[in-house]
Amino acid sequence: MNIHIFHDDKFTNGAIEQFEKYYPGQNIYIVLLYNSTQLKFTNPNLKIKTFHIRDNGIVQQIGQIISSNKGENLFVHYLDTYKASISLKILAKYTLKFYWIFYGGDLYDYLSRYKQYDILDHRSLKKNTFKKDLLKNIKYLLWFGWTTKSAMEKAFKKLDYFCFWNEYDYTLFTSKVETNARHKDFIYYNALGNPEYPLIEKKNTIMVNHSASPSGNHFFVLETLKNLALQQQNYTVLLPLSYGDKAFADKIVESAYTTLSCDIKTLRNFIPLGDYQQILSEVKIAIFGMKRQEAAGNIFQLLNMGAKVFLRKENTLLHWLRKRDFMVYSLEDDIEELAQLTGLTDKQIAHNRSCYTKTFNNTVYKEMMDKLLYNE
Repeated sequence: MNIHIFHDDKFTNGAIEQFEKYYPGQNIYIVLLYNSTQLKFTNPNLKIKTFHIRDNGIVQQIGQIISSNKGENLFVHYLDTYKASISLKILAKYTLKFYWIFYGGDLYDYLSRYKQYDILDHRSLKKNTFKKDLLKNIKYLLWFGWTTKSAMEKAFKKLDYFCFWNEYDYTLFTSKVETNARHKDFIYYNALGNPEYPLIEKKNTIMVNHSASPSGNHFFVLETLKNLALQQQNYTVLLPLSYGDKAFADKIVESAYTTLSCDIKTLRNFIPLGDYQQILSEVKIAIFGMKRQEAAGNIFQLLNMGAKVFLRKENTLLHWLRKRDFMVYSLEDDIEELAQLTGLTDKQIAHNRSCYTKTFNNTVYKEMMDKLLYNE
């Protein structure tokens, strides 16, 4: 039996659907609640066991689930410090293969905190979390007997498989931490949207990032756009800001109006997926300021929909896409291409759609899922 540990998240339903398709009746799903008392995103069913992280005896209760269902594999979806800690407690009592379904922020947060891995252009964006971290570490020492940093490092050493579609993130992981984990290809394919979304005529829209995350380095991107002929060519800058800190989103909007002279459109509230895809399909140019891999679902959809995409040269996703022959640009190295403010040609759009079809299809997904539980 496969034992999955999630937090209540927008990806959980699609992930459950994916595992039930390929391993029907072989999964138990444990969904953890952190700051709420009931599920917000995950659709409840009989295979889902819900716990709050402060529930008494949570490790013992999960252990009973493992014992009664003859658990063989432990899948942790997004490895934060709490999931790392309870996984270690579980693995101390039960023999399970340990799979990390990697997201991105789970590793990059650790690297930026403890390995001096710089993902922000402005140091001022880095929050002072000393007091908060101290209190959290005291709690962890009382609850588990180790600090949050130790929890991650111990989990890395226990890990059997690092599961993610981007092999460059696996290389980064193994270069920075002590681990014997092997790589397995994996993606939440339900998070990719409609692969057959129709092509429509592009508007003069430049999309900047996908959320109000500081790692998007919005201020660097806005400064890059400042000297381009946006107003003269009737461009609108689109700022999706529905995810992330509201106060930080306010600062981004204020900076955009101060820095740019063109029209600015913001997305501050969550909208249905279909409406969001309609907006993405109209984007002519998309710029992502992250130095780390992030927003891949948005980027894959934009490439398939015909947008010209610019990524930071340090971003592992840029290299991953180019390895697979996608036509994608570096924000630093291709600044003259950006300054032209032109979209992709019809030939270039067709090329990227062909690359998308080769990379993301049911044959690829089946092979990926078949190999996931094959312990070579």
